[in-house]
Amino acid sequence: MQKHNQRIEHDLHYIEHWSLLFDLRIIALTPVRVFADRNAY
Repeated sequence: MQKHNQRIEHDLHYIEHWSLLFDLRIIALTPVRVFADRNAY
């Protein structure tokens, strides 16, 4: 249940802080996280 709550918190943070720059940052960091973190999914 904790993972579910964390996802909701992340979603709310995204909604409250949305901007084009924020989206570009997420896009840029996604490949880094996928290849660097063995727990990424």
